[in-house]
Amino acid sequence: MSLGLGDGSYERASSQANVDKLAARADADRAARLAGHKSPFRRLLERLRPHRQQQGGDPPSDYGTTADPRH
Repeated sequence: MSLGLGDGSYERASSQANVDKLAARADADRAARLAGHKSPFRRLLERLRPHRQQQGGDPPSDYGTTADPRH
């Protein structure tokens, strides 16, 4: 937004600096994600999400019940 003073080069330089700053932040965030870093928000979501129950070493087991009718 130019107020009619000058040719607007200050606004262009300011907006380009802002774009460069945002691009650098995005690159740093992308590098952190690729390195395995998780944001505090992502960690919170994972803690709140219900975990699936893992089946034990016995594949036919069904939450503690036995498939063997003799028991």
